[in-house]
Amino acid sequence: MRPEKSEAIILYTYASRERDKLVVFLTPDHGKMKGWAYGARSARSRFGASLEPLTKVHLTWYEKETEEVVRIEAIDLIRSLFSAQQHLVPSLAATYIAENVDTFALAHDPAELLYRLLDRTSNALLEGVPVEPLLAWFEIWMLRLAGIFPSIRECADCQRPLSSALRYDELRGVFLCDECGRSVGKVVPNDVVAGIAAILRQPVEEFAVASPRPELIFEIRAFARWLRRNFLGYELKSHDLLQQMLTG
Repeated sequence: MRPEKSEAIILYTYASRERDKLVVFLTPDHGKMKGWAYGARSARSRFGASLEPLTKVHLTWYEKETEEVVRIEAIDLIRSLFSAQQHLVPSLAATYIAENVDTFALAHDPAELLYRLLDRTSNALLEGVPVEPLLAWFEIWMLRLAGIFPSIRECADCQRPLSSALRYDELRGVFLCDECGRSVGKVVPNDVVAGIAAILRQPVEEFAVASPRPELIFEIRAFARWLRRNFLGYELKSHDLLQQMLTG
């Protein structure tokens, strides 16, 4: 076996046996992967704190063609979220972000754009970007990269530019203009569409600084949640607890 090396971001770890951990991580070239970190639970583990969620690392592993789970050989820390995760809301947000990526990322499928999204979001969380506009930005982009969020530039039926109140056709998963979608679909208000358009053209830090009022951020996130839940058929496990903390 030859060693494989890649930059990676840790999504989850699961305790296994007495001394080991099963690690789920995302790489730009190999997509989502799972690996055994032998001895990671021992007091003198060579992996240290590099297996925490959303930690960015250089990772070396060995892989057998007949096995789905690789063997992690070495990890070198690039960026830790330790300082952000000392606070409850950013810590819950990190778990929620990781669950989103874990849900939509495909195993062993190159995921450069998704990796860049996760990297930027994690770095923004570490730098103290306000959590709610950060989550709105991440959720819209996550749905966009997953192929769930359609274009807001033109009507799917008449191809005219979308400028008035939009309607989302749930069965087809597309946006229609008010005329084409008059008898079907969920109305998406203009200010929500404008907020989404800002997300799609601005870096997360810029959007957070110039983000619209909190009520509009809530509406954008509610629409993103509605799209995600309709697609998956269920709600993410970490969502409700995070929302309780944000609204509490």
